[in-house]
Amino acid sequence: MRENGDSIALLRHEGHLTTRLLRRIDGFADNFRRIVSVNRNLGFFTTGYNYLIQIIPALIVTPLFIRGKVEFGVITQSAVAFAQLLGAFSLIVNQFQSISSFAAVIARLSALVGAAEKGQPSPQTAGAVVGSDGRISYEGLTLFSPEGGREVLKKLTADIPRGTRVLVVGPNEAARTALFRATAGTWPASVGKIIRPPLDEIFFLPQRPYLPPGTLRELLVPSGCEQVITDDQITTTLHEAGLGSIQVRAGGLDNEHDWPATLSLGEQQLLALTRLIFARPAFALLDRVTASLRPA
Repeated sequence: MRENGDSIALLRHEGHLTTRLLRRIDGFADNFRRIVSVNRNLGFFTTGYNYLIQIIPALIVTPLFIRGKVEFGVITQSAVAFAQLLGAFSLIVNQFQSISSFAAVIARLSALVGAAEKGQPSPQTAGAVVGSDGRISYEGLTLFSPEGGREVLKKLTADIPRGTRVLVVGPNEAARTALFRATAGTWPASVGKIIRPPLDEIFFLPQRPYLPPGTLRELLVPSGCEQVITDDQITTTLHEAGLGSIQVRAGGLDNEHDWPATLSLGEQQLLALTRLIFARPAFALLDRVTASLRPA
């Protein structure tokens, strides 16, 4: 809500979102009330059990004492003996809350283990990724949607040598996204072979880049290159990309900012492209960059 406040205000969706959020809060409150009710009933049961059951030995021995068959001390002896026996047989009742909490944790852990062992259901096997320094190649690559196993891309065969510029176009947006993710090794269902360099030599730029909070220098300079890339190089590259104003607004290269809240989507894309320039990878894959930037 905080990140998209302007869009919500412009679309006048406050009423709809308020109703939806209140419905979720009501569900949360109902669930919490059920938890309180169960704990209350459990407390009444265990407390009542522990106190009321102490009357049993007195009810049994007192008539004998009234008829003069036993002495008064027998009542106390019977109460002590009953308390010892009760403590042995009441272990589950006294520890019911701890046992139920333990059972709930075990149930969640077993569900987690089951989900991890089951994995993503898919009748297909993941395509093999073979290392190669000089090219990105697809050999009979078929990609399937994670849900349902529908074919998204069928038997793609292509070879992209290093230094070649390729534009992937087509009416199927899902196929382009699947190919982008499959090259990165994050698409779950595929058949065929992908040949590419190690991931350290490929720069993947998604449509909405991830810009973590930090300084402008940390954002642009690759790890291990802090002493190689100078401030003048960073400033010059930012000006050439039309981002000189960002350095001024940031107050230099070493002030921390929350970049997604500070920059527009186009500026975020340009910053990611500037980071690509400093990274100098063997290959760069850009996903729908023109959705935020002009083709020029």
